[in-house]
Amino acid sequence: MIKIITFRPEEKFKDLNVSMAKVTNIPITKIVKNKIDEFSFMNDNYDYIIFTSSMAVESFKDQVKNFREFLNGKKIVAIGNKTAESIGMDCIVPSLQSSEGILETIKDNSNVLLIRSENGNPYLVKKLKQKCNIKIINAYRSEILDGNFKDVYDSLKNGYFDATIFTSSMIFNSYITIFSQYGNPLEILPKIIIAIGSETARSMKKYSLNPMVMEIPDVEYSIKKIVEIYQKYGLNQA
Repeated sequence: MIKIITFRPEEKFKDLNVSMAKVTNIPITKIVKNKIDEFSFMNDNYDYIIFTSSMAVESFKDQVKNFREFLNGKKIVAIGNKTAESIGMDCIVPSLQSSEGILETIKDNSNVLLIRSENGNPYLVKKLKQKCNIKIINAYRSEILDGNFKDVYDSLKNGYFDATIFTSSMIFNSYITIFSQYGNPLEILPKIIIAIGSETARSMKKYSLNPMVMEIPDVEYSIKKIVEIYQKYGLNQA
């Protein structure tokens, strides 16, 4: 059985039944929905409305009256398939499910409404501002949880886990902040390190890590890829 650790917020985690894999999730952040002022954007005309995560969709949907009516007839862009499922309407999913894919999809000089996390990686915002007129809604934010994670640190240090998945730059940076209290958080990482998305990978490479980058932003897909790696290379399993 391959032992995998993730650090997703409790609000985002769901039990995954993948053959040959045991997934342990340790929430180190929590989701806080920001107040959205509908009057700040409702009367504007947009060429594209972009959602960068399922949580951005849910936070927006919870607070915006006539959610479907507002989106109806507009070009909606979802960063990945899971985000598109949350929207529940026809939308554009770039073939490259990442910030780069979104940038390739959006035409120059477009009017864009970007719905994202307040802690989201600034790369997409920076690049969109260079080519578009952009309005940003920070629909939610992530906050680091208080708590004692020494047992988790020790489990990682003792090599209990075979692989880890970081789903965002925010999660990775929170991992560094929290586990630095107990020692070197880089030295305890498992031998297989997965980054979901190029932005997450960029944050990790600043620490001289070389993660495997998943082309599809989906945790279950990443777990199946880890299983494939173990099967292909015959790595030792407990």
